[in-house]
Amino acid sequence: MTELPEYPWLEPSRKKLLSGGDTHHCLLLSGGAGIGKAVLALELAQRLLCEDLEGEDPCKRCPSCHLVSHSLHPQLHVLIPESLIEESHPILQVHAQRYLDSGRSTQKRKPSGQINVDSTRLLSETLLTTVAAKGRKVVLIIGADAMNRNAANAMLKVLEEPTARTRFILVSSYPYRLPATIHSRCIRLDSPTPSEQETARWLQSRHDVDPDDLAILFRSGLGPLELSQIIEGQRTDTIGDLIRCCTDSGDKVVDPLALAALCTKIGTGRALLILQSIALVAIRERVRADSSPSPVVRGLFGSPKLALEAFKRLGVARERFNTPVDEQLCLEDICAWLCSAGGRQRLSPRL
Repeated sequence: MTELPEYPWLEPSRKKLLSGGDTHHCLLLSGGAGIGKAVLALELAQRLLCEDLEGEDPCKRCPSCHLVSHSLHPQLHVLIPESLIEESHPILQVHAQRYLDSGRSTQKRKPSGQINVDSTRLLSETLLTTVAAKGRKVVLIIGADAMNRNAANAMLKVLEEPTARTRFILVSSYPYRLPATIHSRCIRLDSPTPSEQETARWLQSRHDVDPDDLAILFRSGLGPLELSQIIEGQRTDTIGDLIRCCTDSGDKVVDPLALAALCTKIGTGRALLILQSIALVAIRERVRADSSPSPVVRGLFGSPKLALEAFKRLGVARERFNTPVDEQLCLEDICAWLCSAGGRQRLSPRL
């Protein structure tokens, strides 16, 4: 049996969801990346499938609750991009497998960052051709913003004409990427991002981590679950090297190949997110009238014009990373631009 972890910062959202009754067929659960929204959605799904109608929490005793906790419930359907599957909860991994297999080709390739139309159509067919013996069907779409255009159009048809007693829970860290037509079919609940103090308490309760290391990790812009994975994988020093390379470089010119190698070691997707988060911090510090010079302002993104352009280019690079583009070339291209632009800013007067 697999238990669901508890995240204290999500407790207000959890209480609101589990005590809110069954009022709408589609919920959009949004919030920052890496805060545990998928687990919260899974707990709500377990409650909706629970056969005990008393109380707000799933009873964890009925046959339905046991099926969910053993990853065997036939009426729990999960769509998730391949690129997110390894970091997902084991229950989600197992339930998502039938839809992941449907969209896979026989050729070896990197995991897709999109939810494709084949998976969405198979979900639609499955919902139409299966009958729930008891209770209802629940569909979880983790990373709903990863649906490509065709998949989103197919999902819209499912949401417009849902099968009887079917509930949909969409989870997204970037809800603005979803089509307005999908938004209009959902009730949205935003989950709060924990403060640094709350995240620090939670991480220190789980790991033996130095407060100075935490202070550096917080500059990455990653969520508490991602930070926990980094600490567990003993990659704190590597993340710290990347952050220091971008924020404490002073007048030193950063080598683009060294920066690309560091990003590869961390993982391209995560590294690009960290770089974009640092650029955003630089923009915010530059526009605040009361801000004093910090390592971010003195680093690779010291110019506000450069920081803004870097933020946009890194966003484009992250989008490309989820397509069949050559990952290494994409990474080297953005690193070369960052280091070249950063070098030029050091040779010109500061804005």
